[in-house]
Amino acid sequence: MENNRIFSKVQLLQFLVAFFVTALGIITAYYTTIAGIRLDLSQKAESVVVNQLDKRLSNIELLLNQNFLTKEEFHQFSQDLQNRLNRIEYQLSELDSPSGMDKK
Repeated sequence: MENNRIFSKVQLLQFLVAFFVTALGIITAYYTTIAGIRLDLSQKAESVVVNQLDKRLSNIELLLNQNFLTKEEFHQFSQDLQNRLNRIEYQLSELDSPSGMDKK
């Protein structure tokens, strides 16, 4: 009587193992595909962001070149400022010294 069954226990076990392995393979392929799509999208988004930042930096560089001092002008400005501060410091030291008080 046991031979009249459609599937034996061994066949049923083999079928279930094959079914679960196939199902896991399909699920793995699905998630691998999704991960690949996400990676492609992130790379495209990253390149767009990099291009936007590059454009912004170029614009800032243009503004800096147009509106601000050159290195030589900045160096001259800092030297002039240093000279003025030195003169002020000298005048203050003259005022604080006893001989500077006598001059007044």
